[in-house]
Amino acid sequence: MDTSLTNWNRWGEEDEKGALNLLTPDTLLKAKEHIKQGKVQSLSYPIRQTKVPVFPKRTPAVHFMTIDGGDYKSGMNTPGGMKIADDYVVMPTHGTTHVDGLGHVWTEEQIYNGYSQDNIRSTGAKKCGVEKIEWIAGRGVLLDVARLKGVNHLDSQYVITPEDIEHCMKKQNIEIQQGDIVLVRTGWMSVFESNPGLFYERQPGIGLEAARFLAERDIVGLGADNLTVEPMPMEENAKKSLHVFMIRELGMYLMEMLHLDEFAQEKEYEFFFVAAPLKIKGGVGSPINPIVIY
Repeated sequence: MDTSLTNWNRWGEEDEKGALNLLTPDTLLKAKEHIKQGKVQSLSYPIRQTKVPVFPKRTPAVHFMTIDGGDYKSGMNTPGGMKIADDYVVMPTHGTTHVDGLGHVWTEEQIYNGYSQDNIRSTGAKKCGVEKIEWIAGRGVLLDVARLKGVNHLDSQYVITPEDIEHCMKKQNIEIQQGDIVLVRTGWMSVFESNPGLFYERQPGIGLEAARFLAERDIVGLGADNLTVEPMPMEENAKKSLHVFMIRELGMYLMEMLHLDEFAQEKEYEFFFVAAPLKIKGGVGSPINPIVIY
């Protein structure tokens, strides 16, 4: 890992927001210039119990009703005659389209900005909790690497390189700028329905060198349409982990399981992006509903 790339203390010793500090009012006002058609689209997958991939060792969402139409048929009455339905969802915070908080991964004994790992407790993260994010908004950029390669999805062992990103930018006539939120399409989520065994065995993703290429351009966040952003199986050596590099060293945000195939058909590569996590006090990740406005 290139230890010269770090954002520790860049925004002060008490910083817990990382690259979000790059999202200034001027940055947001400039980003709105990429709204041309007034169209809006969600990049989130539905939260449901079936037909949605979940990272191994995590359980799918459980959704159940506590009050439904059957209760009234069996004789339940409510004051005034108004009938309601009520439901619950139980799920991992990283179990659908989501963002990783800055307390999600670390090495040695320190999380982002040098905070001690002792701040990550069974009761929640005392530092760098996901509630510190509040919102992510600004200029979004889509790098459609699958389209660049002329395929529906990248090969299961494909590692995206800096050269791929450069070629993609050239073909799409865009430049990655400071404060951008970069989304990368591999097409891999489409494999889940056709070949779930292959889907979980290996996945294409963004290599560490490509991540460093993006980090040098001072982006805020990086999202992809796979389970881990980086290739899977994930790198066991922490010094080669994209997660450790982006989150711990740089305070940049990773967003996983984005639904990009439909939006990619629009061939809109610059847009206004906005997403917000649930304000889970001390959480290390949260479901999000990423929105593109173009």
